Amino acid sequence: MNHGHLPFPAAPGPGPSDLDTTFRTMIESVTDYAIFTLKDDGTIADWNAGAQRAKGFEAHEIVGRPFSVLYLPEDRDAGRPEEILARAREAGRVETEGWRVRRDGSRFWAHVVIEAIRRDGVLIGFTKITRDITQQKHDGDRALGITRLLDLALSNISQGLCLFDGDQRLRLVNRRFSEIFGLSDHSTLIGRSLPEIWARMVAGDGPREPRSTEAGDAMLERHRALIEAGAAAPVVEIFRGGFSVSISHRRIMNGALVTTFEDVTRQQAAEREIARLAHQDDLTGLANRSAFRTLVRRTCEAAPAEADIALLLLDLDGFKAVNDALGHTTGDAVLQQVAERLRGTLPDGFAARLGGDEFAVLLAGHGDRIADAADGLVRRLGEPYDLPGAQVTHISASLGIATGSRNPDLLFSQADYALYSAKNAGKARWRLFSPEMEAARQETASIERGLDQALAKDQFVLHYQPITDLETGRVTSREALLRWYSPERGWTSPDLFIPVAEQTGQIREIGAWVLERACREAAAWPDGARVAVNVSPRQLGGGVLPDLVLSALLRSGLPVDRLELEITETTLLGGDAATLTDLRVLREMGVRIALDDFGVGFSSLAHVRTFPFDRIKIDGSFVRDAVQRPECRAVVGVIAALGRRLGVATVAEGVETAEQLALVREEGCSEVQGYLIGRPAPLSQDGRPDAAADLARPRRGAA
Repeated sequence: MNHGHLPFPAAPGPGPSDLDTTFRTMIESVTDYAIFTLKDDGTIADWNAGAQRAKGFEAHEIVGRPFSVLYLPEDRDAGRPEEILARAREAGRVETEGWRVRRDGSRFWAHVVIEAIRRDGVLIGFTKITRDITQQKHDGDRALGITRLLDLALSNISQGLCLFDGDQRLRLVNRRFSEIFGLSDHSTLIGRSLPEIWARMVAGDGPREPRSTEAGDAMLERHRALIEAGAAAPVVEIFRGGFSVSISHRRIMNGALVTTFEDVTRQQAAEREIARLAHQDDLTGLANRSAFRTLVRRTCEAAPAEADIALLLLDLDGFKAVNDALGHTTGDAVLQQVAERLRGTLPDGFAARLGGDEFAVLLAGHGDRIADAADGLVRRLGEPYDLPGAQVTHISASLGIATGSRNPDLLFSQADYALYSAKNAGKARWRLFSPEMEAARQETASIERGLDQALAKDQFVLHYQPITDLETGRVTSREALLRWYSPERGWTSPDLFIPVAEQTGQIREIGAWVLERACREAAAWPDGARVAVNVSPRQLGGGVLPDLVLSALLRSGLPVDRLELEITETTLLGGDAATLTDLRVLREMGVRIALDDFGVGFSSLAHVRTFPFDRIKIDGSFVRDAVQRPECRAVVGVIAALGRRLGVATVAEGVETAEQLALVREEGCSEVQGYLIGRPAPLSQDGRPDAAADLARPRRGAA
């Protein structure tokens, strides 16, 4: 094909040299590049094979036409071809990219070089070299888009992130890293070594102090050891100013290292507060029930056989009347003074507030002096209480005392029997447990015998209490609550027969019946709500419960995701590896696991962080007091916030008033349970549960 001769300067002499001819032939045969020449006015003068391949025009179709025909119409209208040619005329060379058009109207992205051709200083035309780089343009745009998305993602994640290469030099860092450590410009960190980055983390933008330098170097060595060991678990470090950062390292390909940083200062403060509230009574500063029971258990296990151990349970007489008449503020002041008197009267004892106006003291080594100690305590607690604006003179205390036993549960039980005897004897006195108090034990034995026959005689029935979503008002689940009626005893409170069943082990058989019946009844509910079944510690740990659950689900046809098992903090506190194994098996089956009565045990926080609970139920004691007591409200809010952070639903238990409902909604609880929403009730004759109160938020515009 004749493409014409490209007007390159001829070699000196009378005719073209062989080299000149060879060079022209080479240019004309190039197919990867479109190479053609323009006259000084932009008219196409020559056209090579590459130009024909790239643009679709043969030489006879295009030579003599203005080169602007190769531009998009909008570029021609804007005078773009003339502008580029003027720049080449002035500068001698122009390099640019842009869309160009082929003969068939299709477009391609072109890399273009235009060079001016001069002879003896006079412009005679232009050489134009064009290459189709559409694919490179597409790849570049895609890479740019990915880079921008990566930059956007890194800029918006809550964690600081550093990427170090195989030589441990920083190659990538996000803005959050600088924000966490108070650095003004993170871009200046690129290329710095790991020790240099660590020094900036420790010192910030200020000068390095010797003490901070030493601490930072020690911290770096710890983390280098973790990196070498391949440890991926996060480690929390405390930096200047007391803020806490969770740091984790992960090796990736080619020896590179990704390190992430998360500011956990607030989270750790919240966890410390929860831990403190979980084992200390916030009002009096004494130990709470859970911490005290743990102390009693450990003391009984460690004390020698000849040691004297005495447990005192005391209850305030007349406190409720004072609290109701003078208000919660006065009542709280009384409780605080009681705590102070306990500390002062029995300084060598360990005192606790068990809840409400119930207190306890553990004494060791008093022997025959226990009577003097009890007399002194009753006398001191019966003295007038001087309060702002009032003097309370009609509060006293009754004490129950148990000694000798090394069984903590029996010790508490005996002290409780003795306290009951003291109150029945006229209050403001103390009683030491004696065999004559065995009547209470006989009652326990009577309950045990009745429970043996209750299943066979079909004396158990389930009542259901709704749990409602605060946002939608929909009943998400119902808690199955066991009730017992016998012709001999009538209705027996669960507070009486459940502890007996736990103590005797009858709870295993009773619990299996509850599970089977709850699944069967829930399968017929028209609203598809879940059913929540309480599980005793006695039912866990032997691998039996998962089989019972599977059998109940298969027999009833209840979908596995509609069953939720509730366990208490006591279960986790006293549980072993086998207990957690059962819970994990159930979770893997698809059964939901809820933590009940959260906030009253000091071990709960660790378990919440290590076991994937689906729901946390805030103990009703906090909810009931939250309206009048800011510290209880704070507990509700902190637990609700922890639930949101972990992605776990939080249920406020014991909601009985509109004020409590408004409070738990405001604090961020996701679900609610209590008498205000619905009381425990049996199913109707057609198997339908009672309707719950409508708690859905009013829609805008609704009347």
